[in-house]
Amino acid sequence: MVRECNACIEPSSKLKRCSGCHKVWYCSITCQKSDWVRHIFACKPRRPINTADHLALAVRNDLLPHDPQTCKDYGFDRALTAENNSKLFGLYIGLIERMDIPAKTINDWRVRGVLVEEIKAAYSQIPAQSRGGYFPWFLQNQHLLTTSPQAATDSQLNDERDIMIRRAWHFTGGAETDSPEDIRTSIARMPRDKRMCHLFYELLLSKWYPAPFHSLWIPFGFCSCANEAEEMCLGRLYQGLITKCTFDEFCDAFSSARILNLFHEKGISVNVRNLGDALQGHNTNKSVWSLKQFAIRTDEENAKAAVRSPFAFDYGFMNCRNDSEKQALKKVYRTFFERRDADPLALHDAAIHGNIFGYIRSLMKLNAKYERLMKNPYPLPDVE
Repeated sequence: MVRECNACIEPSSKLKRCSGCHKVWYCSITCQKSDWVRHIFACKPRRPINTADHLALAVRNDLLPHDPQTCKDYGFDRALTAENNSKLFGLYIGLIERMDIPAKTINDWRVRGVLVEEIKAAYSQIPAQSRGGYFPWFLQNQHLLTTSPQAATDSQLNDERDIMIRRAWHFTGGAETDSPEDIRTSIARMPRDKRMCHLFYELLLSKWYPAPFHSLWIPFGFCSCANEAEEMCLGRLYQGLITKCTFDEFCDAFSSARILNLFHEKGISVNVRNLGDALQGHNTNKSVWSLKQFAIRTDEENAKAAVRSPFAFDYGFMNCRNDSEKQALKKVYRTFFERRDADPLALHDAAIHGNIFGYIRSLMKLNAKYERLMKNPYPLPDVE
């Protein structure tokens, strides 16, 4: 019987079944080990799943962790700013991805109360010139992983959020004398598009940009980026743009789907494939962008809610008979979007012509079951 590897999705008749859940198959030990970071959450592991497993999954998906206890255990809820969260995340990427330190070991460090010391020891084994910038930053911010009096309090967190809001408020022309309460009230009364722009300014002025789990990831075109490096580049271009235009200009361009024109008017060259399509209308985006967001983000609760979105109709999720089929279909789409040659608009075109299976199969090997799962009612018949 031909099945597909749960890691590389290669069909084969010589796969070995996972001994834990007996539901998935692998073509090699390498694939099984690689997929364990994700599969542990669907399997029956011999040990309880811990927050280090959530951290490792976040690293694998290149997305900041959002599990509350994980954020608490590994310092993200005390990092205060988006910039510091990014640097802390980079530190863990170095440990988990580059040094190949397993989640089980990192959990053991935390439980024994030696996380800071072990992180220092791990990085000390790397030549100083190869440690990157995250470790020197960590040496100045070790308190994020301790429970010392230096650790941030809830009031400090609220103060930092107020700082981000006030920074954007003053940058966009708000009075220096306005209180935090006045600022929040004024923002709440703004039209929806203007509120979205203000929130975007808060991120940009904190040297950050929307990630896939953020509500602004699609409206401001980050969904069109091929990878995180391109997202960072687009974020820097936006940071340059807001210094060359007024807030009203930016809001008007956003509401009228003219952001790309505004870039050009201000002399900023933007070379992000499909950005123009993503910015055409933030209220009428093609469902393929919502599909991409759903496929690559990791929040299971949000993922289940997202299946009720329009893309579920367009891309076959209504054909799934159970959660296992939904997850399998999601995984195929995630694999597609992770490819260097992935073209979301070509996938959209295939969808409206009722040929999703044929298009994706032309790029990667697929089990025949996906022909049923990827069916949709398109092309719609002509109405006379």
